[in-house]
Amino acid sequence: MTGCHIKAKPVPFTLQMVVDRQNSQQPERLYRTLRAQGKPSLQFIPLQDRDNPDAITDCQWGAFLSAVFDVWVREDIGRVVVPLFDLTLAVWRDTPSTCAQREHTALPPECQTCMARPLCSSDGPTQRTDGKSMLCAGYQAFFRHSAPHMRVMRDLIRHHRSPIELMALLYQSR
Repeated sequence: MTGCHIKAKPVPFTLQMVVDRQNSQQPERLYRTLRAQGKPSLQFIPLQDRDNPDAITDCQWGAFLSAVFDVWVREDIGRVVVPLFDLTLAVWRDTPSTCAQREHTALPPECQTCMARPLCSSDGPTQRTDGKSMLCAGYQAFFRHSAPHMRVMRDLIRHHRSPIELMALLYQSR
């Protein structure tokens, strides 16, 4: 009897990290530590629990995302996938993901026209106050912070060029 030889291939997966009040204070260090583990995708999940003193605030969340983005945009475009950054770029390209295209009829009117809405759209009712995400201001701060680089990546893609080129542009402008 002969057996089959199956070549084992590593299955890429997303490393998920819960971001709380404490680890949000060192975003660059946390990102680089996770990146060093060699996983192709990193997902940051904010700890949102009204009764938990370690829960992250909207300001901390926005600052955390912005700081991680600043490292990623200079060092890791095309190497490390951060789903929230991909979603943000999709918004800039007017191609939001399927999840972001869900019905949002329960959202307040100001959320209906918010550019950052797809970023908070996965927040459930327990993460919302009066219909708005508890992290709304943080998502909006990140959206504004990342806007200049997102525009460049969007334009590179429109011209059939790779967004990876942005890293070289940023390196040259040092």
